[in-house]
Amino acid sequence: MKILVITGKQAFTKVSSVIKNYEFIDVYEANISIAAFLTPNLIIKEIKKLETSKNKKLSEIYDFVLVTGLIRHDLARIYEETGIKCFKSTREASDIPVLIKNLDKIKLSTVDYADSQIAKFIRENAQKDIENAEKLPLTPGNIKIGNLKVGNDYPMRVLGEIVHVPWLSKHELEEKVNYYVESGADMIDLGMVSNEDYSKDLKQIIKTVRDITDKPVSVDTLNTKELIEAVNLDVDMILSVDSGNFDELLPHLKEKNTVSVVLPTNYKTNEVPEKISEKIQNMEKILEKFKENELTAVADPILEPINNSGCNFTESVIACYEFKKRNNIPMFFGIGNVTELFDVDSNGVNASIAAIGQEVGGNILFTPEASQKCKFSIKELKTASKMLFLAKMRNSLPKDVGYDLINYKDKKFDEEFDLEDVKIIEAVENEKQLLDRGSFKIRVDRRNKEIIATYYIKNQPKLIIKGNTPKKIYETALRENLITKMDHAAYFGKELRNAELALKLGKKYNQDFDLFYNEFWNQ
Repeated sequence: MKILVITGKQAFTKVSSVIKNYEFIDVYEANISIAAFLTPNLIIKEIKKLETSKNKKLSEIYDFVLVTGLIRHDLARIYEETGIKCFKSTREASDIPVLIKNLDKIKLSTVDYADSQIAKFIRENAQKDIENAEKLPLTPGNIKIGNLKVGNDYPMRVLGEIVHVPWLSKHELEEKVNYYVESGADMIDLGMVSNEDYSKDLKQIIKTVRDITDKPVSVDTLNTKELIEAVNLDVDMILSVDSGNFDELLPHLKEKNTVSVVLPTNYKTNEVPEKISEKIQNMEKILEKFKENELTAVADPILEPINNSGCNFTESVIACYEFKKRNNIPMFFGIGNVTELFDVDSNGVNASIAAIGQEVGGNILFTPEASQKCKFSIKELKTASKMLFLAKMRNSLPKDVGYDLINYKDKKFDEEFDLEDVKIIEAVENEKQLLDRGSFKIRVDRRNKEIIATYYIKNQPKLIIKGNTPKKIYETALRENLITKMDHAAYFGKELRNAELALKLGKKYNQDFDLFYNEFWNQ
């Protein structure tokens, strides 16, 4: 096989460097500064120029051509006019060796970048590995919660808590359940209201959830009456049982197949162990009663918040680790206890604590999405669970396994900066702004994942443009002749992009204000 790589002047040295170990690959420097500016017409011209210099058709020398750079055009026409197949390479020059190693496994494209094909191939293999693990039979230490297998042989399961369920309308509950399911929750937890009794409402609440999903459902409360009602209604799991309510729950649990999440506490007498040894001893003591009565339990040694008084986060992790070493039963890992009480974006925190959870033997990752800073926590934990499980299966680091949580930065950064030798003008704002005949008020509709642009003339709304991308909206506005001034068009595009980012990132959007406005970004 022989391959030709066509690139621009700026990237030529880098591309040559990354393929230097491949004797069957040649690099050609096109007469253009940046490879991204290459078009099918320009590539055809370069190929014909090269053929003239070699006095030979390229198709007689090479099997195909790879073009680097962020080229937006379809390259199919190049083959039609030159007779040599031409495909898009990877977006980053440094990924070309990865492409070469996987050439036999992927289908090169004239439309899609090759790294998209590689990522798809790796993801499909990762998904197959997880699917094969899901087929493993239950062995000692693993259990079933509803129709879901839980234990060390399977990925950690994500339990998403919907808080204060009794206060939600039926429609609000349905929306929450659908959102949790779409986010990847393996189980739905119904959080009740502290110090109140809504046991009479549980039948309708559970029915509403079960009408939407067949995923396991749990009820989360310390109200024993509500727990008993949940068990009698055949809920899949209850949170939580401790030495204070066990005796009262026992006759009901013996009649049903309900799994219990067990705490090392006695909330009836306000006993909460603070020492590692106390947590483990209390937990083992009540679990012995579960074993005697042949009841199924999930242990929750309680993951504590960072810098918690009494037992802190690190000590609680040690308690989880020591407990799991001594007891081969599924373990609950309450990540929401940490993220909700930690003023940090949830993405990396969720991934890191999930990794700790897997290393200490956690099997259920529990989280609400109670605060805005923890939005997307379920989706983040679901991805982390897959990533970490694949790393465990393959005895590898959680890197390049097919899933990742690099959502706000880039894994590789091959960005180049080189100023052209032309006149430089310092940017300055205009002192006066001449208004267009109309203006826009821009908002985000998070429920429908759309941007809403309301057009005003003399402070009176005239029409609304809605869409899911800035391009659709500004092109519609231009077609309708709603924008007549260049500076208004530039401003409109900037604000639409901010609105789109706010929608994707879960950020608050205020027109005319910076999206990233805190001190971190201003330093």
